[in-house]
Amino acid sequence: MLQRPRSLSLYGAVAPIGLAYVAAAVVEAGHRVTVVDGAGEALDQTLTVDSAVGALSRTGLSDAQICARVPADADVIGLSHMFLHEWPMLRALLPMLRAACPRARLVLGGENASAHWTTLLEEAPPGVWVVRGEGEETFVRVLDCIVEGGDWQAIAGLAWQGEVGPQTSGLAARNTAMASLPRPAWSLFPVEAYLSQRDPHGVHRGRSLPILATRGCPYSCTFCSSPDMWTTRYLTRSPADVVDEMVDAVAQLGVENFNFCDLTAIVRRDWILEFCAALEAAKLDITWQLPTGTRSEALDADVLRALVRTGCRNLTYAPESGSERMLRILKKRVKPARMLESLAAAHEAGLVTRVNIIIGHPDENEADVRASAKLLLAAARAGCDDAAVMVFSPYPGSEDYHRLRDAGEIDQSDAWCYLALSRSGGLTRTWHPRWGPRRLHAVQLGLLTAFYVASVQHKPSRLGEAVGALRSGQERTQMDQLLRTKLGQARTRLAEVWASS
Repeated sequence: MLQRPRSLSLYGAVAPIGLAYVAAAVVEAGHRVTVVDGAGEALDQTLTVDSAVGALSRTGLSDAQICARVPADADVIGLSHMFLHEWPMLRALLPMLRAACPRARLVLGGENASAHWTTLLEEAPPGVWVVRGEGEETFVRVLDCIVEGGDWQAIAGLAWQGEVGPQTSGLAARNTAMASLPRPAWSLFPVEAYLSQRDPHGVHRGRSLPILATRGCPYSCTFCSSPDMWTTRYLTRSPADVVDEMVDAVAQLGVENFNFCDLTAIVRRDWILEFCAALEAAKLDITWQLPTGTRSEALDADVLRALVRTGCRNLTYAPESGSERMLRILKKRVKPARMLESLAAAHEAGLVTRVNIIIGHPDENEADVRASAKLLLAAARAGCDDAAVMVFSPYPGSEDYHRLRDAGEIDQSDAWCYLALSRSGGLTRTWHPRWGPRRLHAVQLGLLTAFYVASVQHKPSRLGEAVGALRSGQERTQMDQLLRTKLGQARTRLAEVWASS
């Protein structure tokens, strides 16, 4: 897990649910699996890493420690690659793994691997494969092919470096039988280490585990890489199956809070009401959150009250802009007025809410920023508790990325890889034709300041609550989490300075 010290974007390592799903599928297929969790096996170890954008903090095992834990007789080494900023680190690790296990096939998979596969294969050592898209079935086919022999180039969902450059067999068909997927193989991971730390994903509400109720997203927002990874097919698990997994996690792992990390958790009103009914019947003494953002269309007063009854405490809305013009450009099918109605109803029901906004898109103008400011102020008056204002960065695989790359605006350098770590501080460049890093950072801070001032005016007790959260450790809002995290980092730095003096 990498973090840029000046940034507010990342807080800590989260249990790798995607890799846990793949591991479960591999075990079910009859293959022997060893998991090396680079972050989870050393959550208390922080390394300083030099990079093209300065010193970064890395939590977890060093490259040498990772290589030492990989079985020397491994036939295949699968590596999860979710985010662009991981690539320079993985690129350095791959030849070390090749030297340690010369007979092993190296296979990358995950969101960024799926989207950025051509560049990865051009920069990786020879013989690396990439699994594109949904990984379980494709990776198992790769293992079967290596063990039994066969034409690996015929495996759908695979990419490799050919004689004429990177080649691919295309995306594999999505697995529509959600019930057939084995549950995450948490027993293979140091899950207790994750459960024992303060929750870095949602607001800390006890022993927290990520969970997925859906896969994919039916929308095609221009800034998002989801269509390149999942297509736009949106699939839901049965509510009863999700609740049954929660029951098992409480019984077996002592989980107290669940963070739903779905791309778009709530689309269908009937599904979420059925889920709440099943969860209420299970009588679990837990909380749950939607920290990554969801839609507002299905969140009316009845649904919101059902969420609260079943333990939902924190809910993130993701309009991304308050400008109708920008929403059309982003293909973000959101109605700001409808979202504000839902926000007010969520506040009335007792939910803690957050609104996500993006600034600095190449097509954005000053009127669009003013519209976003207006939306944030209206959200604060409606009772919204938190806001996240992020500076636009083009994700590989997204429509915006392809447009900017084709225009020669993306240099594919290591510095570019790390820009997503700098969206909340230390930004070195932007993709806006007129607004540079300083201006966008000032706009970002201005919007956040305006939101929180308006929020305190709406609810003066917020200041006392924030101080109380720091003293007691009982978090309620994302701001509580941010203050706790940054104060903890400051104490660590002071202790290091004191120890070295």
